[in-house]
Parts: sequence; structure tokens; C-alpha cells
Amino acid sequence: MFDKNQKDEVLDGLLSLGMDLKEARVYMSLLLLGEVGSSKIIKDTDLHGQYVYQSLDKLERRGLVQHVIKRGRKKFTAKNPNMLSRLAEEKKILAENLVTKLNEIIVLPLEQHFEVFQGKESYVAHEFDMLEYAKEKCEVLIIGGTGDKFNETMGVRLKDYTKRQIERGIKMRYIGSEGQREAMESVHGKRELFEVRYLPGLFTAEVNTNIWPDALAFNIFSEPVTHFTIWNPLVTKSYAGFFETLWTLAKQ
Repeated sequence: MFDKNQKDEVLDGLLSLGMDLKEARVYMSLLLLGEVGSSKIIKDTDLHGQYVYQSLDKLERRGLVQHVIKRGRKKFTAKNPNMLSRLAEEKKILAENLVTKLNEIIVLPLEQHFEVFQGKESYVAHEFDMLEYAKEKCEVLIIGGTGDKFNETMGVRLKDYTKRQIERGIKMRYIGSEGQREAMESVHGKRELFEVRYLPGLFTAEVNTNIWPDALAFNIFSEPVTHFTIWNPLVTKSYAGFFETLWTLAKQ
């Protein structure tokens, strides 16, 4: 026999599978009583006879209850509880079909959210997070600023960052100013999966723009270093197109 807590738990489970409360009480009564007539179910559940008959009919149509006729009277039994798994599967199929139909008729807004990170430690940690979040063998497009602020900010973690980038097969294309050529070739001259071009007249001050597959990031290398990330596929696609225009104009 079930105690009250167990009974309540089972009832909640049956309700979650789509039964109403009367059906659940009748079904549980049959599980506990075995093969019985409707009068015993009425007595056990304390439900009006009409509700018991309606519930038995619904449960039979669901394939959870069966009856036989003995001496002119119906005797009801609950089928194996394993049949409940079929109910759960049917609900899953119905939900999947509903989702498919809804996706055909509604237009969802573009997902967008905005993140801000300040300070060197926060910035470095976020750069590593972005590497891990990005898909393997994707491409990151970078419009650099003046000087070599990224390398300075990454400090001793730059080697680990580069190693992880290569391990994940993430290619980077970088557009810098002519004033960066010497520093870039010194640090990144033979770096794997890293291609750089220089654009005469490019001046973005202390700001770098990183175009990830799913996000657009602005790095402001002032004090403290500040990083803004916009997660918006439409904006990202637009900036990627702008980068490609600059890339065709830039020199190796």
C-alpha cells in the first residue's frame, strides 16, 4: 500500500502525463484493488458513479484499463503500468509536431544581448572564454588599432591563448595599420592560422574590433581596459562584410 506522500507523488505524475484528477484516482484505485467492479471503485475513490464510469471509459480508450464480463457484470483491471511510457511518448510526439507548426507560422525576433567587461583580469578571462565558446575551425576577423595593446594586455597568457587557438583550429585574419607592421611581424611573424594585412591610413586609436561568428566585440585599451560584446547575428554579418571590403584594400 502507498502512504499519503507516495500516493500524492504518483497522482502528480499521472496528472503530468495528461490525466485529469478523476482519471488518476480511478487508475490508482485499480492498481491497488486489482480486478473489481465499478461499485468498489466508487467506494474506494469516493467519486460519484458518473465520474467513475466516464473515467473508466477514457482510461480504456487510452489503453490503460481493460474489462471482462463475469456473470453479466463488468470487471475492470489496470493494465501493466509500463503502458504509461507510451503516454509520455505520445505527448512528446504531439509537442514536437506543435513546435514544428508554430515555427512555420511565427517570426521570432533576432536574439541579442550585450556584455561588458572591465579590467585586465576580466578581459583576459573573457578572451579565453570566447575561444572556448567558438566552434572549432571557425574564423575570427580583427580590425586592429595602433601599437600592440592586445599583446601587452594578454601578457604572459598570450602564449597559452595562441596555443589554444591553434588546438581548436580557429583561423584569425587581422587588419592593422602600417605603424603596426614591425611589431606584428616580430610577435606573429610565423604564427599558425594567423594572417595579417596592413591598411595605409587605418587609424582606430586604442580600439580593436573582433568579429566572431556569433558576436561583435570592441576592445578599448585605455585604463582600465574595457570590452564590449554584442551578440547579434545580423550586426555580426554586417561587420564581416565591412571587414572583407577592407581586406581587399589592405596590403600584405
